[in-house]
Amino acid sequence: MKKIIISLVLLSIIPIFAAFLINIVWDTPISLLSGIFYIILFLFNLPSGSFMSTNTDYNIKRVNPHYKAEKQDVNSLNSQSLITLAILIVLTIVSFIVYLQQIQN
Repeated sequence: MKKIIISLVLLSIIPIFAAFLINIVWDTPISLLSGIFYIILFLFNLPSGSFMSTNTDYNIKRVNPHYKAEKQDVNSLNSQSLITLAILIVLTIVSFIVYLQQIQN
């Protein structure tokens, strides 16, 4: 349980820290960059049976007809990955809301 909490905290903090470092160099909004990083993390944390993996398998099969796609796990979305995806979605929405508030002011 402690490892899960540490990984979720790191998943939440590292994009903000990376956006802060990029802000220092290029003077871009931290909330916009962190929102983009959260979207990228969300895409990388999608389970293996998602729509993106089937599209990739199709493209590989088109190039290499002898490619055997791995069996997709239907029950791959357990509670831990669901919590991770939910946190990433919430953090993405919050960061873009903060960015929109900054633009309006």
